[in-house]
Amino acid sequence: MLGPVECCGDDGVRLSLGPPKQRAVLALLLAQPGRVVPVERMVSVLWDDAPPKTAHKNLQVYVYQLRKIVGSRLQSRSPGYLMSVDPEELDLTRFTALLDVARRERTPQRYREALALWRGPALADLAASGLLRGVVARLEDLRVAARAECAEAELDLGRHAEIIADLAEWAREHPLHERLREQQVLALHRAGRSAEALAAYEECRQLLHDELGVEPGESLQRLRAEILRAKPVGAAALPPGVGAFVGRSRELAVVMAQARQDGVAVCVVTGPAGAGKAALAVRAAHEMAPGFPDGLLHADLSDGASDRVLSRFLRALGERPGDEEALRYRSAAASRRLLVVLTNVATAAQVRRLLPTGPGSVVLITSRRPLTSLPGAAHVPLGALPVREAAGLLEGIAGEVGDVAELVRRCGGLPLALRVAGGLLTDPQWTPRRLAARLSGDVGVFDVAYGELRSPAVAGVFRLLGLVDGPDVALPAVRALTDVPDVEELLAELVAARLVEEPVPGRYALHDQLRLFARERCRTSESPEERSLALERLHKHYLEALADNPSDLWLAQERDNLLAAAHQASPADAIAFAAGLSWYFRRRSEVADWVELNTLALEAARSLGDVRAEALALKELGAACERGFRFVEAERHWTAALELARALHDRRMEAVTLNNLGIVHWRRRDLPVAVASLEASLAVREELDDAQGAAYVRTNLGLVHAAQGDLETALACYERTLTTFRSCGDRPGELHALANTADALRRLGFLDRALDLVEEALPLARSVGDRQIEAGLLLDRGIVHELAGRTAEAKDSCAEAARLSRRIGFRWGEQEAVRRLAGLG
Repeated sequence: MLGPVECCGDDGVRLSLGPPKQRAVLALLLAQPGRVVPVERMVSVLWDDAPPKTAHKNLQVYVYQLRKIVGSRLQSRSPGYLMSVDPEELDLTRFTALLDVARRERTPQRYREALALWRGPALADLAASGLLRGVVARLEDLRVAARAECAEAELDLGRHAEIIADLAEWAREHPLHERLREQQVLALHRAGRSAEALAAYEECRQLLHDELGVEPGESLQRLRAEILRAKPVGAAALPPGVGAFVGRSRELAVVMAQARQDGVAVCVVTGPAGAGKAALAVRAAHEMAPGFPDGLLHADLSDGASDRVLSRFLRALGERPGDEEALRYRSAAASRRLLVVLTNVATAAQVRRLLPTGPGSVVLITSRRPLTSLPGAAHVPLGALPVREAAGLLEGIAGEVGDVAELVRRCGGLPLALRVAGGLLTDPQWTPRRLAARLSGDVGVFDVAYGELRSPAVAGVFRLLGLVDGPDVALPAVRALTDVPDVEELLAELVAARLVEEPVPGRYALHDQLRLFARERCRTSESPEERSLALERLHKHYLEALADNPSDLWLAQERDNLLAAAHQASPADAIAFAAGLSWYFRRRSEVADWVELNTLALEAARSLGDVRAEALALKELGAACERGFRFVEAERHWTAALELARALHDRRMEAVTLNNLGIVHWRRRDLPVAVASLEASLAVREELDDAQGAAYVRTNLGLVHAAQGDLETALACYERTLTTFRSCGDRPGELHALANTADALRRLGFLDRALDLVEEALPLARSVGDRQIEAGLLLDRGIVHELAGRTAEAKDSCAEAARLSRRIGFRWGEQEAVRRLAGLG
């Protein structure tokens, strides 16, 4: 059955089964071994509900001929026929038995034993003839389900690279199966092949659009968004290396040797500004990266925001940011061999929480300070380049240059200054001797290179770039900043002069020292009004892009620039940046950036006396703190927001804030206060005739009543909200109501009703893409089975809940599922 229909005798010889219709009769009976298949159903299936007058006669002939082959196994039983076979005689029954074992043990080996029985598509010869389409579809569903479960078991074991080839083959055979596609995309991403993961997603999206006229489901879309938002684990997380990197061979060897140390090796590269610390670390990381299959992480800590970096690292490792991030990072890194690159570090305290714990991991740090308080760290100081190495650097930029000893001395042997000098030496009018003579204590190589720019327009672009605090700037942003439509040619001259870097095509950056130089020149050449106008143009460009529903890819590329712009912006624009970006950080649960942004907005609103903006900033700050499990701060912010909402006579904001306060009181187990706050919110919602908003408040009231032990009242709340959400077509609300109702029914002892609701909610959770609710439902199902005495089913469901919780970073769900499994023995 699991391939072309075949029947073998006791001697192993393949038997002839006759024409396609006759083989189809056998297959139809074998699809339900030991069960009677009515004659009328057989006729309907064999002739697609349009049988000829001779159909019954023909069927009798086929049965007669088959009995000559299979003997008494084919029996007449009113109202039809049945096939009696031993389970070991039929590949389909052996497959289903092995699949049952695999589902209990959840091991890839068991799934592969079952899948090995397949010789090709189910009933391949009959499917080609258009026969038994329903049976073929059912069997293929079994096969693809087994493949998907096998892949999930492999992914749960961290075998991302090993399953990629199988998933590619399975996705080719089932190109529209979104679960397999999602697993393929996930495996590629976790194996450090994010570009291929996005290409696989795009292939699936195009197929679904062309074949069905639909977009991928929410779960697959969310996975794509996660890949785009994250700075992925892998060499792509590093900035590109310096093109003309020469010298530092001894220091590079010391850094590379750290990869061979036991435990976690930490290497700190120190030196003055412009010494090439980051260039050395990035060069070493690119060379070392192939030896770290579990991934590479990179962060620039020049803004000192280690909390933000911790969240990003968690996301890159497949974890969801939230509470106890430092603990979860140590846990996620413990079983991985990681290469971590941290540049522009100011203090040891910045990096302690970012150090991985996995044996064999390596950390490369660059700092102007020695960071001697980092225990066990190796220190690699960088000073001036030796003349020979400096000459090699200059020749790599300008070709043969002759005697450069004096020029190297005048540049302090620092690679940054030497690169700018090399840019000057590409012009024949400059020789090393003449350039060295031009340099003095008052005139540095930056001054000379700036003075040699060919036009005031080029110099003006350089100066304005110095105003920007972000790490790099895209070409459209430079156009807005400078108000020069054809700015590409001017940027090309700056890049050739080595005053501006172009790390990737179309994005431009200044080294910290050159930014300071450019900013100082801007202060002396442009008036305060001109400088403010340039930044306003840049901020307007970013805000218009935010208002235009930007892609996740754009947001991932520009997020650091957007945060830097919010800090530099006028009060009104700071408020606008918070309004445009809060949803992004809310969706990603990135608490540090979310709080920082709305703290800026709060200060700006107060400086302007804008009470509504102040209330909105407080509301967002409360939400960010609540998401970060900082409940005392959340209560303080929401209490202040409530006072302002009442002063503004904004009833809707008042209802929202009362509801939020109810949630935080529930979180803090101040249950009577939570009830009072939620009931006040509900009264306002009903006054506003907002049925959907009232349903969400009732959901929270139900949670509080349940926490008080009043399950009957909680159940009444949930059932009422379920009715409302269904009438509104609010599927996420319906999902939460189903999950809460099932939980209350289980706790009240109505196990059958609870199980029915869980089974109803699970496919809804998967279609909505809420993996955390799905994990909770799986756990609830396991508890119901446990209470009903169905130990095997309870183990299966709790194990599934543990795997899913682990995969999405839902720590409570994982811990509870593991605890339940331990109790089940």
